[in-house]
Amino acid sequence: MVNGTAPGNKRALLVGINKYAKLDARYQLSGCVNDVTLMAAVLQQNFGFPAANVTVLRDETATRDGILAALDGLVSRAGTNDVVVIHYSGHGSQMTDREGDEPDGLDETIVSYDSGRGTAPNRDITDDEIYERLVRLTAKTSYVTLIFDCCHSGTISRDAFGAASRWVETDERPASQLPPSPVAPDVARGASRDLGPSGWLPLGKRYVLIAGCSDAESSYEYKVRRGLFNVIPQGALTYFLVQELVKAGPGATYRDVFERAGAQVSAIYARQHPQMEGARDRELFGVRDIEPLRFVRVSQRAGDTATLAAGAAHGLTVGSRWVVYPQATTQITAGTRRLGLVEIVTVRAVSADAKVVQEETANAIVAGSRALEDAHFYGEMRLSVEIQGSPGSEDAVAALKGVIGTSALLALAGAGETADARVYALAPRTTVQAGDPVPQLGAIAEATWAVVGPDGRLLMPLHPLSEASVAETLRDNLEKAARYRQALALKNPNDGGLLNGKVQFTLKRQAANGEWAVAEPEDAGGQIVFREGERIAFEITNKHDAPIYVSVLDFGLTGGISLLHPVTGASEQLKPGKSAQVGVRQGDELELYLPDDFPYVPDPNDGEPAGGTETFKLFATTHEADFSLLVQEGFRDIGPRTAKGTDSPLGQLLDMALTGQGTRDARRNRLAPNEEWTTEMRSFLLRKGL
Repeated sequence: MVNGTAPGNKRALLVGINKYAKLDARYQLSGCVNDVTLMAAVLQQNFGFPAANVTVLRDETATRDGILAALDGLVSRAGTNDVVVIHYSGHGSQMTDREGDEPDGLDETIVSYDSGRGTAPNRDITDDEIYERLVRLTAKTSYVTLIFDCCHSGTISRDAFGAASRWVETDERPASQLPPSPVAPDVARGASRDLGPSGWLPLGKRYVLIAGCSDAESSYEYKVRRGLFNVIPQGALTYFLVQELVKAGPGATYRDVFERAGAQVSAIYARQHPQMEGARDRELFGVRDIEPLRFVRVSQRAGDTATLAAGAAHGLTVGSRWVVYPQATTQITAGTRRLGLVEIVTVRAVSADAKVVQEETANAIVAGSRALEDAHFYGEMRLSVEIQGSPGSEDAVAALKGVIGTSALLALAGAGETADARVYALAPRTTVQAGDPVPQLGAIAEATWAVVGPDGRLLMPLHPLSEASVAETLRDNLEKAARYRQALALKNPNDGGLLNGKVQFTLKRQAANGEWAVAEPEDAGGQIVFREGERIAFEITNKHDAPIYVSVLDFGLTGGISLLHPVTGASEQLKPGKSAQVGVRQGDELELYLPDDFPYVPDPNDGEPAGGTETFKLFATTHEADFSLLVQEGFRDIGPRTAKGTDSPLGQLLDMALTGQGTRDARRNRLAPNEEWTTEMRSFLLRKGL
């Protein structure tokens, strides 16, 4: 577990609307009230929500004013670390954007009981209005779950036999014929919206969002049969999600239940693919974040070939072998069931084909299975390491060479070979003589491991030779350095790629008046410079003639790689000619920071305290891709320290290491033969604020 926060109260607001007083008969639904009735029972009986804390609005009580009042009351009552669930079952739609923050000119909406179309007044509630309340709610608690069993895209041109779709036609009346926008300007500010594949709300890590379908699909009602003549209508998402919630055991996560529920929905309705964004690995309706299993999904199986949902853009290589486990696998132990072993034979941009080498039983490996890399073929990509000992360190050097020899990411440098990193076993010293290794350390009180890069600077934290399991710690840190280097170097080797030069990636800074402008390099040194405490934002523009999917990784100062955009589990589609801004909107701020007691030395150019260079790397693909596979924490330190803030060089260098999320210095599949991808990188110098 990476989060042991004590939970607060459990609260829920559930809204189900079958009847719509001002809509035609064809828009009346039948399963939405059943949805919220069932969800209320499951939350209370299976997850300990007090009945007094569960508010249910049905039909006539779910007017615009009623829903907004209930939302405001929920926000007002919520306390620190409360677990909050908001569930809506009913019609979704769109209406003319009145704030100017939607690239397509339309707001996504939920349709209240008293809202209408044509000559009837529009009483829809927009995603901006919901988001405004989410900003206030998530300022109190990060443990918020949103479930939208509805859609905002659909069609009335379908056979009457088809299941009812939870969609109302878009209200295209001009803004002058709609009620004035109730949204505060600072919430709506921004040239574009940062939306996930569900299309409902701006992406955010402070909540989990489960939506009935993607933004171009429909959410359907499902007829549950109880005997020959008893049919109970429900939303397809809600029904299958609840079935999995009831079966979930202790420690089950949103990812565990959603994968199974989503697969069952799509098996019945081929045009409905439920979406989940946010903290996928959080315990159900809890506060614990479960350490996720780093896996790649098997997207399909055909004959003796399994297709993995990752490719060249993720660093997959031909010849690598992957072990395949069942879909719900969350931890790997000696007794974990293995479905089989596959070997990569073809790598595309964001997918790869693998030959089934071993299999538990015929066709045991199926779509949705989880694959973990067993042996990676790195070729010449391994990090070359040189080790230099000192008198008395022979055993320690031998032990380190032994563990490095077991790594597929590392290689010991041969005689005369230029290494990527040099590891010193430094003997204690009271002074520094000419030619001494790592002279910047000065005096050293005990035998110490130090790793330096090609520039002669320390590459990672120092570790005493006497530290328990120090050889394994150094190996882990060197492997992180190797993965960091490889991910940073990932680039489409095809210079004539379809997306080359078609994606614009711009860093932005905020001026004193609150406006955002392009971050320009400083005159001295030609670098973009940000100060600790400043906000940063970036803009991505699609100049291609078709939609693309974009992700941004943050390569921090001490070997960590973080997914900066979109939120985990989301896949951000950017339409041709459109731009997306991240970090601009209220509630989506990216604040820059440096670790406490980070050691600063004067910059030779201007004498100011120097910080470090951070890089944001954009991946743009023509097909959906999940880059969380590349995420890693920063280098391991030696644990709690008592000499924090000392003036000695050793004390300062020990304090240089980061813990927790590592180097993240900003807080926060279908196959096709024409898969394309490209990358763009933007680096900046992060300095201590003055």
